[in-house]
Amino acid sequence: MPRKRALMACSNYWDSPFQVGSHHLARGLVRAGYEVAFLSDPISPLHLCRGWTADFQSRLAIYRAGGKFDLGGRLWTYVPGAFLTPHNKPILRSESVQRNWHRWTWPSLASMIKKCGFDHVELLYVDSIQQSFWLDLIGHSRSVYRVADYNPHFEKYTRAARTMEEEMARRVDLVAYPSRQLRAYVEELGATRSLFLENGVDFDHFARTMLPPPEYRDLRGPIAAYVGVIPEWFHFAWLERAATLLPEMHFVLIGPDRLARKHLGGLSNVHVLGIRPYATIPAYLQHASVGIMPFDVEQNPLGVDVLQPQKLYAYLASGLPVVSADWENIRNLDCPAHLCATAVQFVEALKNVTSKPVDRERNRRYAAPFDWNNRVTFLLQQLDLVRTRRLAA
Repeated sequence: MPRKRALMACSNYWDSPFQVGSHHLARGLVRAGYEVAFLSDPISPLHLCRGWTADFQSRLAIYRAGGKFDLGGRLWTYVPGAFLTPHNKPILRSESVQRNWHRWTWPSLASMIKKCGFDHVELLYVDSIQQSFWLDLIGHSRSVYRVADYNPHFEKYTRAARTMEEEMARRVDLVAYPSRQLRAYVEELGATRSLFLENGVDFDHFARTMLPPPEYRDLRGPIAAYVGVIPEWFHFAWLERAATLLPEMHFVLIGPDRLARKHLGGLSNVHVLGIRPYATIPAYLQHASVGIMPFDVEQNPLGVDVLQPQKLYAYLASGLPVVSADWENIRNLDCPAHLCATAVQFVEALKNVTSKPVDRERNRRYAAPFDWNNRVTFLLQQLDLVRTRRLAA
């Protein structure tokens, strides 16, 4: 039986501490019998201008090693090295760089893919606007472009990127999007066929029992945990007020810590831990009392409104109750989360959920159907339907 292969061209690198939807879809494809090549956006010498960061070092190590294998050898991942890479800077924002950076890689990216046997694949999956060239570079039976977020919000989004994104949306078999609020954006891109593919959760990962993390050893009282990116539109004011009014409660923040330390560093019951490995996150959630999502909807209404946060399902799969800001998308999920529009409501909800017993099994039951394996099955079924219709036409 011929081996099924998939090439996934993604913005994030495989070992990133932020395991997003594409990482989980890759694991699901491996479980579905695929061999996967997971290729991240490139690095270049210009990345050193941002410093010798841990993130750059991790990506550089994968590049220097010529890639690495994971998932029992069924997934190969690589970070290309290029002379120039697309960015919203002079020269780098040009369409020439956007279209051709892959030709300026060392070693040759095209040669490496051919050598690894991925020059023709059953499935080509792209979530990076920097990697639309794969549609022409390799043979593929089916193709997907996944719009994970509202891309114009990002610093690297340029006119050239928009051009490439529109071309890709018109050419692939399916454009997938995880939030109903992204549908209008997908339609603006000119997508021929689109698919609402919700985010999910690695259910077994978060539901398995783990020992408490060492940072919890000396904490007495309820623990409110947050895991993920901590952006400018994180509601620091809500958290500051809650930490002040609920001194017996500990607020644990896991993620990039610069902004959190700036805004919350003086509060003794706020513990900013920084980034933690994905493998350890279930321990921080299972032994917390509540999961929180305090986003400032008023400051960034469009950015928040398109969110269908994976952390919601991770919290629930861990058995946690959830206290969250209120926005349209989360409201439409009809999930067992306590939604808040003001700081007063946020504080009251935290007091209420931590003062009474929690039905953790009910929360897990809600999260279970959102397992990423179900998402992969649905995506492959929809691609089969597209292929069948195309052949019948």
